[in-house]
Amino acid sequence: MKEELVEKEYQRLLQLVKDVSDVKKQLLDELLRKAAFLKVKMDSLQKDMSNGGTLQKSNKGNVRISQRYKVYLTSLSTYEHVLKTINSIVGKTDNDEDDEFDEFMKEVNGGK
Repeated sequence: MKEELVEKEYQRLLQLVKDVSDVKKQLLDELLRKAAFLKVKMDSLQKDMSNGGTLQKSNKGNVRISQRYKVYLTSLSTYEHVLKTINSIVGKTDNDEDDEFDEFMKEVNGGK
């Protein structure tokens, strides 16, 4: 099931870079696959966190950040880095208007 979700996300990302050269597509392929995997994994972790929270209590009664939240934050950082790398490979000239990928990157970066 997760493989299907990863493939669906990969195809969605592939559509965002459909107009780039074949050489760039070859460079992007593995990055797009990794981005798709990370996105699906983060969505799953986010769902788990909404059910179980981001904090956990130890046997001694101490409250700490849950392991799944730590994994989520690490994955998010990696995902953002992969997207920035994809964006730098795709490139953009000053004459280009924002496209769907640019809008997506703005969303990921909090509207920046």
